[in-house]
Amino acid sequence: MNVFLLNILLALGWMVINGQYQSTDFLVGFVVGFLSLWLTEPFRGKPSYGRKVWAAIELFMVFLYQLLTSSLQVVWDVITPQHLSDPAIINVPMDVKSDMQIMLLANIVSLTPGTLTLNVSDCRQYLIVHAMFGSDKQAVIDDIKHTFERRILEVTRD
Repeated sequence: MNVFLLNILLALGWMVINGQYQSTDFLVGFVVGFLSLWLTEPFRGKPSYGRKVWAAIELFMVFLYQLLTSSLQVVWDVITPQHLSDPAIINVPMDVKSDMQIMLLANIVSLTPGTLTLNVSDCRQYLIVHAMFGSDKQAVIDDIKHTFERRILEVTRD
């Protein structure tokens, strides 16, 4: 997280040096700062910032893909006369442990059409999810764990 803040400071410094204070200048400064931090990773001894940024971009892109495909699936089920939905409440075992990881997983699941996070179990081992298409519970569990949870762990692990 400290390297991310350093990247923001480098982007702000880029804006000050150039005398331009617009969002595009901040973005250019952020990219230049990212590249400079990425190139100096071996000298700092922690080669993870670049991987985490790419993992975050990958998580965002996978989320957008899931958002699009599940939206189409829900829309198709709503507009066709034959309903394919088979709602189910599913306990999804979680490998994420921290509050931030659990919050991120729960919110991503809730933002994806066709699924809704209902609660986190008291032992914080399970995410209780309502799935619109829950006929195959194991497939829903595998989809959440392999699509979102694995990528969240890549982004948030030290």
